[in-house]
Formats: sequence, structure tokens, C-alpha cells
Amino acid sequence: MLTRGDLVRVRQDTFLYPVNLEPWYVKRLEAPQYGVVINKATETETKVFLEEQAWIVDNKCLQLVGEKDVYKIKQDK
Repeated sequence: MLTRGDLVRVRQDTFLYPVNLEPWYVKRLEAPQYGVVINKATETETKVFLEEQAWIVDNKCLQLVGEKDVYKIKQDK
């Protein structure tokens, strides 16, 4: 289950629907991208912040980025 603030990977060829723009404006991703979960839109869709805009994405196209997928950068002091 996705929660607010989760980092997700959005699959290639996913259709994105804008939250605040015209409902007929649809965008198709040509390459996978990363976004942040805002909240749940419906039972099957989630609002995701991606490319400086909020989009509605089908849950089947989202993959939660886990601890093993995130690499920490060591800072020099």
C-alpha cells in the first residue's frame, strides 16, 4: 500500500492524467521516471508529483522504491 511521501517508479508507456488541467490532456511516458505519492485518488488510482506537476496514475503502473533501491551518499566533513 502506498502512503503519502513514498518514492515511486512510474513505468514506461504509462498514461498520466493531470489533476488540475483539462481532463482530455493525457501524457504518455516514453521512459520510466520517479515521482512522489501525494495521496490516493480512487481505489485504483494515485496522485503522484512528477515533472513539477500533480498527475493521476493507475496503481498498476507504480512501483514502490524500497530501501535496497536507494543509495546513500556519504558526506565529507
